[in-house]
Amino acid sequence: MAYDVDGAVAERGTVHEPLLSRLLQEPYYALPAPKTTGKELFHLGHLRDALAGFGTLPAEDVVATLTMLTARTVADAVRTVGASEVIASGGGTRNPVLMRMLGQRLPGVALRTSDELGLPAAAKEAYAFAVLGFLTAHGLPGTEPAATGARHARVLGSITPGRDGLRLPPPARERPVRLVLE
Repeated sequence: MAYDVDGAVAERGTVHEPLLSRLLQEPYYALPAPKTTGKELFHLGHLRDALAGFGTLPAEDVVATLTMLTARTVADAVRTVGASEVIASGGGTRNPVLMRMLGQRLPGVALRTSDELGLPAAAKEAYAFAVLGFLTAHGLPGTEPAATGARHARVLGSITPGRDGLRLPPPARERPVRLVLE
């Protein structure tokens, strides 16, 4: 399986609290935002190391525990910034078990998906790159130091003209503040 379709595997499992506690000890979770990581830290070897000493756990329990880990770390991050609303996007929004766990850990915080606002979760990366391309073409920075950790706001990437050249619009005077999808 590439992923837990509709959270079916996690739904059949039980969260293994000792494994969850061990996973939550990962120092990455204590780092201040902004932060990012991926497969260089969270990979099968990382999970195997965490499972050491627990014997053979049912796969359903491992998946339920990893789903809870996701809900718990996201909820902790949301509480850290004092958010009153979360707009979730991405594949996890299609996992009802994950969304339920997240909602349970964020009482009093509105939890919606980007789909509800007209931005299909499956297309969010395409929209993001379109916005970044628009900003670059208009000479506007695509970074926000407070959000990305960059030292300064910068125009991202470059646009390479094709065989017939390229005429870009003049640099914009103001940053856009709203994206309207129709």
